[in-house]
Amino acid sequence: MPVLPWFGSFWKRLSEQVLSPRVDSAEVEQQLRRAREKLPQPVIWLLGKTQSGKSSLVRALTGSSDAEIGNGFRPCTRTARLYAFPSEEECLVRFLDTRGLGEVNYDPSEDIAHCQRQSHLLIVTVRAMDHALQPVVDAMAAVRKAKRDWPTVVAQTALHEGYSPGASHPQPYPFEADEWEASVPGDFGRSLRRQREEFAGLASRFVPVDFTLPEDELPPQYYGEDALWAAIETELGLGLRALLQPGLHDLYYRKARSHILSSAVAAGGAAALPNPAVSLSLIAAIDAKMFHAIASIYDQRLTARVMGELGSAIGSGFVVRLAGRSLLAMIPVVGTPFAAAYGAATTYALGRTLCWYFAQVRDGVTPAADKIRETFAQEMAEGRRRFREFLKP
Repeated sequence: MPVLPWFGSFWKRLSEQVLSPRVDSAEVEQQLRRAREKLPQPVIWLLGKTQSGKSSLVRALTGSSDAEIGNGFRPCTRTARLYAFPSEEECLVRFLDTRGLGEVNYDPSEDIAHCQRQSHLLIVTVRAMDHALQPVVDAMAAVRKAKRDWPTVVAQTALHEGYSPGASHPQPYPFEADEWEASVPGDFGRSLRRQREEFAGLASRFVPVDFTLPEDELPPQYYGEDALWAAIETELGLGLRALLQPGLHDLYYRKARSHILSSAVAAGGAAALPNPAVSLSLIAAIDAKMFHAIASIYDQRLTARVMGELGSAIGSGFVVRLAGRSLLAMIPVVGTPFAAAYGAATTYALGRTLCWYFAQVRDGVTPAADKIRETFAQEMAEGRRRFREFLKP
């Protein structure tokens, strides 16, 4: 069978999957599981006392609501629980929260054994004015004893508790400079310094942050977010920030975002399979499910007209490029990350373009073909940027 004509039928396959959904066969599910197994699933271990800002940190990094985070954590040991974002089935990152720290007779050995097998980064949260830190120091010492090269970041949280009445956050953010103490005088600065002395030799870096809610009226809401992300990116090197940044901010997209991200990652895993025929069939099935999820969120119908407008506007060029990148997966080691990143970016761009399309329709606008094409091209470039680091081997 000629290669390009077969690949040229991708949009037809996708449209058929969208307009006449079929239950995935056992073979497709098996291949999809294999694809997911190849994906990175970083685990960030959150170590800190209760109310030290762990949930706020997850909210800042993922854009999830407190309700989503509270309902998303699942027990995994007697004293720890795990939160998979955006979903357990197709997650981008997992957060492990230790609940027992600071409680009487807490023994971190079970959590350390669990995390040592899968955790990639340890983030320790301590309130900036808290000095009853011996339980945290002891736990960190036990972690370091088990694995001396474990990347560790201490997030000094709730900074506003050390401010003078009515004071705002120090601007510009001073804590990345060597002489930061000169900009943060008084008891607040001394408290931060004393905490750092207590954790000397146990942490890779310290990052003061203050993550609040809009009703707290203490802008910016995520003070120190850039510094925290810089520390995470330095320690992990996965490009997580580019992947998790929300981008569009309307209510509908916030609901659709997790479907787009998880579908894109699954498509990246499928694109990395060495058989292009199998990988493109999987990508079509993944994209079809994502399309239906987005249509449901926007309360819109997926019709032959909608699929025809999108297909004709986007054009066959992307199909040919997708085919070429899928062929790269047949080249061991070298080609796999390129194929995976391109497959993920394509699904990401299709999902974001569909969100934009439905948003236009809801506003009573009929999207023009050139604007659909322009939007898809922009989202494709953004998708490649976001997934390039994450899907490296």
